[in-house]
Parts: sequence; C-alpha cells; structure tokens
Amino acid sequence: MDNGISKENSLIDNFVQAEINVLVELRMGNGLHEKEVVKLVGALTACADEWENRESIPQNAIQTLIELYDELYNFSLIYNEEEATRIMDAAKQIKALIHRWTKETGEIEPEKAEVLAKLFKYINEDGHFFKKLQNGKGLDEQQFERIYHELESISNQIYAWETLPKVLVNTQIALCEMDLYIYQYQEQHEEADKIYDAHERIMALLIG
Repeated sequence: MDNGISKENSLIDNFVQAEINVLVELRMGNGLHEKEVVKLVGALTACADEWENRESIPQNAIQTLIELYDELYNFSLIYNEEEATRIMDAAKQIKALIHRWTKETGEIEPEKAEVLAKLFKYINEDGHFFKKLQNGKGLDEQQFERIYHELESISNQIYAWETLPKVLVNTQIALCEMDLYIYQYQEQHEEADKIYDAHERIMALLIG
C-alpha cells in the first residue's frame, strides 16, 4: 500500500475511533472522559496538519467531521451545570480545530464545481439561507426545499468522489448544525418545530 494512503487512512481511523470513544462515554451518562478528549484533540490536530492546505477532504472522514460539534453541543445541554461547562469548553476547542481543518483554500475542481453550482445558488439566493436563520428571520421553507432536493439529486455523484471540496464540507456542517438554531427560536414554537423537522430530514439524507 502507498505510504501516503496508509498514513491518511491511519489519521482518519484514529479520528473516527477517538470521536466514538468520547461520544460513547457521554451517551452512557459518564460525562466527559478527559483522556479520550485529549486523544480526540490530538487526532483532530493531526488531521488539520495534514489537510489544512488542501482544497478537499477525504470522503471517509466527512460523516464524523460534520456531526461532531453538533453532538457535543447537544450533550452539553443535558448534563449538570459543571459537566455541561466542561463539555462546552471541549466543544469550542474542537470547533476551532474543525475550522482550521476546513478552512477553504484554492479552487474547486471544474467538474465538481459544475455539480455543486445549483446547490450553492439555492443557498446564496435571497440573502443567504443560513444568514436569514441566524438573523432571526426563521426558516425559509421554499428555499430549504430547493436546497434539500438539489442535495438529494446530486448525492450519488457526491458520494462517488474520493474527496469533497471544503466549501461543500462546510455547507454540510452548517446543515447538520441547523438544530442549534432551535434554541434561538425556542419561544417561537412553530418556527422551532419547522427547523427541527428540516434538520431531521437533512440528517437522514447526509448521515442515513
């Protein structure tokens, strides 16, 4: 096996396993396992060192990457205050590493840019889908449907790629973290429910 491929697979395996170990402890009610968090941060750092200056990320790292911060943030809401603070601090540290890992560099390959053109068009139209959510304008359901169905229509092409452009990875992260807007709209129950339902559909599409 090529040494470069072997190293890449090893980095991803370490990252995926480290994430599993941290989340399993949280799901079992054991709180944040400090040694496992250190391993996860180390794995993320090694991946960032490897891919920071590339324009794309290996496909087999994407699922773990896009759901990690969202999972940690939500766990911080169900533990007691002291433990919740520890989880949130770890989540912020990990989010910073994810930003470093996914910092966009270079141009998208033309054939991939062509596939993604409509998706980005639908996200950016009418003041940008995520900016409207962030600014308190709620979920634009028609815009979401265009985004969802376009992503669904190109999903087979995307999953056939060995690497994904960072701009797409960042879009997937933003879609996976849509549920975090629920807390912003928690007093607007109907709007919060719309965001939750949209998030569940997106997660089923991206994660399965």
